[in-house]
Amino acid sequence: MEDILKLDHSIYIEIFAYVLSVIGTLGDHISTMIGLTKDGIYESNPFVRQLISNGLWLPVDLAVVILGIVIPFLLIRSFRHPSLRGLIAYPLVFGLIRLGACLWNFSLII
Repeated sequence: MEDILKLDHSIYIEIFAYVLSVIGTLGDHISTMIGLTKDGIYESNPFVRQLISNGLWLPVDLAVVILGIVIPFLLIRSFRHPSLRGLIAYPLVFGLIRLGACLWNFSLII
């Protein structure tokens, strides 16, 4: 019975990485859209600028976030090898970068 109630603490890190990936991306989108309504603020990344102008920024970001969560999740659970736990680094780093972009955008807005 104790084994059933015992949770692996690494699952919390994994959940945190996935949530951070989603929150960072959402925050970047919101802060960018708010910033683009202000005079003198523009998107400096040419790739993102092109995606926005073609209406593809949201679909591409959704695909990147979904794949960045699904691929590590499935690989970790399919092969159950301890070294695959390192795949959590992708959504964690991705989420931190996007959260940093969000904070940068809000610093420009304010």
